[in-house]
Amino acid sequence: MKKISIVLFVAFIMSACTKEQLPVADYNIIPQPKETHLSRDASGYFTLQPSTKIYFEDGLQREAQFLSEYINDIMGYALNVQEYQGQPNGIVLKLVPEDFDQAEAYEIDITPKQVTIKGADAAGVFYGVQTLRKSLPVSSIDSSQPTGQRGKDKGETNCQLPCGIIRDWPNFAYRGMHLDPCRHFMDLDSVKIYLDMMALHNMNQFHFHLSEDQGWRIEIKKYPELTEIGAYRSGTVIGHNGNLYDTIRHGGFYTQNELRDLIQYAAERHINIIPEIDLPGHMQAALACYPNMGCTGGPYEVWRRWGVSDDVLCAGNEESMQFVEDVLNEVMDLFPSPYIHIGGDECPKVRWEKCPKCQAKIKELGIKGDERFSKEDYLQSYVMNRMAKVVEARGRRVIGWDEILEGNVSETAIIMSWRGTEGGIEAARKGHDVIMAPSSHLYFDYYQSEDIASEPMCIGGYLPVERVYEFQPLPGELTTEQQKHIIGVQANIWTEYIASFRHVQYMAMPRMDALTELQWNNPKERDFEAFVERCRHMAQLYDLYHYTYADHIFNPQVWSDTVVPNLATRKPITLRQQPAEKYTYEGAILLNDGNLGRGAYNSGRWLGFCGYPMDAVIDLEQAAEMQHVRFHALVNKGAWIYNPSQVKVLVSDDGENFREVAQKDIPISTWADRDGIFAYEVEFETVTARYVEVVISGYDLPEDHSGFGNPAWIFIDEIEVW
Repeated sequence: MKKISIVLFVAFIMSACTKEQLPVADYNIIPQPKETHLSRDASGYFTLQPSTKIYFEDGLQREAQFLSEYINDIMGYALNVQEYQGQPNGIVLKLVPEDFDQAEAYEIDITPKQVTIKGADAAGVFYGVQTLRKSLPVSSIDSSQPTGQRGKDKGETNCQLPCGIIRDWPNFAYRGMHLDPCRHFMDLDSVKIYLDMMALHNMNQFHFHLSEDQGWRIEIKKYPELTEIGAYRSGTVIGHNGNLYDTIRHGGFYTQNELRDLIQYAAERHINIIPEIDLPGHMQAALACYPNMGCTGGPYEVWRRWGVSDDVLCAGNEESMQFVEDVLNEVMDLFPSPYIHIGGDECPKVRWEKCPKCQAKIKELGIKGDERFSKEDYLQSYVMNRMAKVVEARGRRVIGWDEILEGNVSETAIIMSWRGTEGGIEAARKGHDVIMAPSSHLYFDYYQSEDIASEPMCIGGYLPVERVYEFQPLPGELTTEQQKHIIGVQANIWTEYIASFRHVQYMAMPRMDALTELQWNNPKERDFEAFVERCRHMAQLYDLYHYTYADHIFNPQVWSDTVVPNLATRKPITLRQQPAEKYTYEGAILLNDGNLGRGAYNSGRWLGFCGYPMDAVIDLEQAAEMQHVRFHALVNKGAWIYNPSQVKVLVSDDGENFREVAQKDIPISTWADRDGIFAYEVEFETVTARYVEVVISGYDLPEDHSGFGNPAWIFIDEIEVW
């Protein structure tokens, strides 16, 4: 009897030890649920094991199957999926709309015998599934093995789910990600992985950019030349829009059957695909197929370079307008999306200004310019509103980039604010629904690190995860009622310099983690360090699925670049004219704070000027001898940033009367010259003075640049005097 008792006791102890050693789920995930209430009884757990069954009701079989697949990916075993008929044990998925106040909400109730995921709708259940998936202990498996095989070599692993209740719901109904397969084509399998990435991050709107100057990507039955000719370019510009091109034919397109398959794939993951046909600009690929639709009649080619082409659809040509109507109708035949994006951005008017047909249309419509917009701006409004009516006649709504506010805009149009938040603020005040997607915080084609030399090539800019995380989508300038017009938040990935899908992934993650926090929770008080810790678990999932991602937030870099202290360091400094608003940062003090500018132009370390000189006056606080002035400038020609054209140095004893002591002209950088950071020095006869004025002028963009004739930007930092 005693022997049996001892055996039972030992068995009990071994069982208890085994139980304690089981990996435990962690509900501290991304996006962080709004409410997590764990049971006070710390010993309360639901044990997930191979014998656990998933039960579904109310047509939730696909969601149940997803959960089984996710558990198989992570734990190494798939769970049996059955229709729910009141079974007491297992995981149960159900719809209980009467328990929720809004769409896509969910609740997870974990008890020792049952896990219940209930939702306001099927999407809510799906997001509950995602939360459970992301809570599982990924570190307990061998991620070097293929998904679905990870538990097989090491034996199946059980997992404990702490008992409690989790409730969550999204802050924004529209939670978007954008992808541009036009500059560089992405195959269908890659796009499906992109949708999987979105599902992992609880996103529900996929903005699919399907037409561009550099390639047309959607099959249109009525206009077969769009894909026979317009889907392929004969080569691609090398580097940041230089004058050298490769001769590699590049392109591809999606057939309508492929797109139907993609639409179904997205719908299963509760993602709506929003097609974009960008008009009336960014249409050179279409013009290469149908040159009579342009103002000049061509010839045109599918554009081999990046930027903004002056060749756009002829707004005065009825054939051009009919073409766009036909395309939009065929797109709507294919895509069930309630939203159709019709672009409207970056449409130069230079062709329209000289086009007889466009000018005749302006006269016919009685269009006149005013102090705000030209008659050609209002002509674009005519085009956009005409196409909006085509879309609205099919029961859909148009989305347009914020340029469509420049004139008369359809009352029902949704504004996608990308040139900052100002367009979104203006639109919300006018009663338009708005999607916030400002380049300052949500353009994921920008550099993630200031160490540009160690990063894959990008279009430029600097956008670390921290800046995404700190974005406030609801501007304080708006009233509570106006803020209700901010229906969503979206990040964009343009692919001029992103030639592979692995690179797309690297640019997207982990910035998508910060984005989903904004979309789902939009926390008023934010803790970046705690967010980074939650990102570590997401990184384990990225490794599990072999996603490529950036790891800067896990390995922070500390820059200590300083200049040698000199007469100007940290002395009072003023600017006679302020930098461009979005490149002002801390203002003039950046120019002589002793920290050398580096990284991208929008890293916060450079002041940007365009169309006027940088004119700075430094008070040395006492008279001093000097014979050198040096400053630093950033050059990124593809981003319209050139080296300065000239520097002048003036001095003064009283701060009022200045005399010139030096002037130096600087040759313009060519495409053969490298981009980067450069120091420019001026030497002069020794002078003694208290005040130093440095005037740095810029160039206009040269003829071999896509922005020819416009003023180039200059980005300046760290003026030194000795």
